[in-house]
Amino acid sequence: MTQELMTDELIRQRIRGLRLSRGWSLDNLAARCKLSASTLSRLETGHRRIALDQLVPIARALGTTLDALVESAGTRTW
Repeated sequence: MTQELMTDELIRQRIRGLRLSRGWSLDNLAARCKLSASTLSRLETGHRRIALDQLVPIARALGTTLDALVESAGTRTW
């Protein structure tokens, strides 16, 4: 698996994990970040590529930073 694919998978897991830890459905997160639930589902499952213009509203809706979503697992300092 390439570094890019590993990073994509890590981001997908973080989005899903944060969403579930808040007890939110796809519809809840979709309403908060103004994306469709279908788009979020495809992002989480890898059926759609993740774009930066989607990550920013997702991070805001989840109450986290873009950096926290995209940083490599080995570079986390907190």
